Amino acid sequence: MHHHINRDERVALATLLREGFNQSEVAEHLGVHRSTICRELQHNARADGSYHATHANCLARDRRKESKRTCRLLENNPALANLAEALLDPLVSPEVVAHELGITHETIYAWIARSRPDLLCRLPQRGRKRRRYGSKRARKQGWTKNVRSIEERTTESGWEGDTIKGSTRTRVLTHVERESLFTVADLMRDGTADSVHAVLKQHQKISGVVTYDRGSEFALWQMIERDTKATIFFAHPQHPCERGKNENTNGRLRRVFPKRFDLSTISQRQLDGVTELMNHTPRKSLFWRTPCAVYGKCCDSD
Repeated sequence: MHHHINRDERVALATLLREGFNQSEVAEHLGVHRSTICRELQHNARADGSYHATHANCLARDRRKESKRTCRLLENNPALANLAEALLDPLVSPEVVAHELGITHETIYAWIARSRPDLLCRLPQRGRKRRRYGSKRARKQGWTKNVRSIEERTTESGWEGDTIKGSTRTRVLTHVERESLFTVADLMRDGTADSVHAVLKQHQKISGVVTYDRGSEFALWQMIERDTKATIFFAHPQHPCERGKNENTNGRLRRVFPKRFDLSTISQRQLDGVTELMNHTPRKSLFWRTPCAVYGKCCDSD
C-alpha cells in the first residue's frame, strides 16, 4: 500500500530539496520509500520542475476530491437523488429517508453538504447547536411543595407533557405517549394554568400516568387529576432529561414552528396535520414502525 504524503511532510520535502538533498536522502529523512518521493514530485511539482508545499498540497487536495466523483452514489444516480429530495422534510429525518431508500444517512448528509446546500433547510436541526437547559439556581415555587415527584412513579408507561411558547401569548400543549411516541398537540390562547386545565378537562386521550415539568402552567394539577382521572407526576427542577421523549417531540415540532414563531397564525387543523405526519412517520426507536401502529388507537395504518 502506497504511503500518502501529508501537508507537514510536503513542507519538510520542499525544505530538504531547497537544501540540496536528493530524493533518496529526502526519503530517508522522512522515513518513506524513495518511490513515494518520486511519485510526489511527478504529480505535484510545478511545470518548471520546482516543488512548493502549498502548491503541491492544493493539487493533491483537488485530485483527492475528484477521485471520488465516480463513487458518489447520489450525484451519479439522479433518480435516487430526486427521490431523496422529495422525501426530505424537517419532520422526516435523513435517517428515515435512508432507511426507505436502502442507503446510509451519512450518504445523504454528505451529498447535501457537498452538492445540495439548498436542502439544509430540510434537515432536522439545520446546523444549529443544541441549547443548554437549566441554570445553577432553581426557582422556588410554593405550589410545587406538595406535588407527586417522579421518584414515586412505578411504571414506564403513560404520557409526558409540556407547552411550547411562541412570539405571542398563544401556546401549544403537547403530550407524547411514552411507549409508542404517539403525539397529541392542542392550541391554547395563552399559557396559563386555567387554559391547560380547560383543554385537558375536555380531552379524551390523556389519561393514566402523566409526567410534567414544574412550569406554572401545571399549577392546577389536582383539578386536572380530578377531571381526567389521571395520576400526575412531576420531574425534578431543571431535569428535562426525565421527560426526554416529550423534549424530543417538542424539538421535532420546532422544526415546523421555530422559536419566535407566531403560533396565533395557525389553526388547530394545521397543527393536527403536523402531528398526523409525525404519528405516521416510521421511527428507528420503534424498529421502523410508526407511532400510530404501536399506539394502536389512531387508525389502521402501519
